[in-house]
Amino acid sequence: MIEIREPKRGFGVAVVSGLDPTRPSDGERIRLALARCGVLCIRLDASLDDEALQAVASLFGPIKDPVARTKEGELFQYSGMRQIIDSGFVMTEEVREKLGELTFGGLDDERPGLFETFHCDDTFTAEPAGATVLHARALPPSGGGPTCFLDMRAALALLDEPVRDFIDGLRVAYAHNNEGAFPPRRPASGPADVLENVSHPLVRTHPVAGTRALFLDLDRATHIEGLPVAEGCALLQQLQDHAEAKAPRCEHVWSDHDVLAWDNASVQHKAGGDFPVGEPRLFWRYMIEGGRPE
Repeated sequence: MIEIREPKRGFGVAVVSGLDPTRPSDGERIRLALARCGVLCIRLDASLDDEALQAVASLFGPIKDPVARTKEGELFQYSGMRQIIDSGFVMTEEVREKLGELTFGGLDDERPGLFETFHCDDTFTAEPAGATVLHARALPPSGGGPTCFLDMRAALALLDEPVRDFIDGLRVAYAHNNEGAFPPRRPASGPADVLENVSHPLVRTHPVAGTRALFLDLDRATHIEGLPVAEGCALLQQLQDHAEAKAPRCEHVWSDHDVLAWDNASVQHKAGGDFPVGEPRLFWRYMIEGGRPE
């Protein structure tokens, strides 16, 4: 029988213990806890193989096949179903030369897999991931710094009413490569640049909990539809600054074998990078289907 310990007050990480990864159960309880809390950690005693991780990830919903449409209307596989997130990877001059024009975004020149700005996942697709599931495979001795979260439901509620009224109904345009629309954030570029541009509501309603939240990702956003580009970008930056200044935060300090899931409709996340260059920080990631934001 699993135990789910939700935060007693405020915004925090729900913790699941007692899960048998060979026969995972109680998916409905786990999904509802994630919808309420926004972030959930499953504590495990050993690493999972891929089959077991898929079974655990599926507790949160169907695993997303990362396929989206290109600008020409064709289907394009922009990632493998299981992604390897190597945030300890060190960029050498030799590797940089091999990559050519490929870039990853982020801010760290030495460790391009380390994303230390608040963002959401998969926003450059028409049906972005509803949740992200991350499994720790290798950690620095220190744990590698926490993964931090912002409660974007509270960020919306804390806005002045005239601002909430103004942004309700606005849509944000996204692209895989937003060409550096929000410096100092850097754009990503690569094969997925062929994907069609999409848009999502700036204020979205959670499909399970019915809560409303700010939904924005400055790593991929390009502008607000219907507003002059400069005005829309300034508004998005102001909303992001507001969230980072006033919204409740929580963090997850990693332990070996943790499975961490977060709800992209409710929270933003960023990595912690306070570990020495060259130490490993490796995860396996699955994304969970989310449908079109409403």
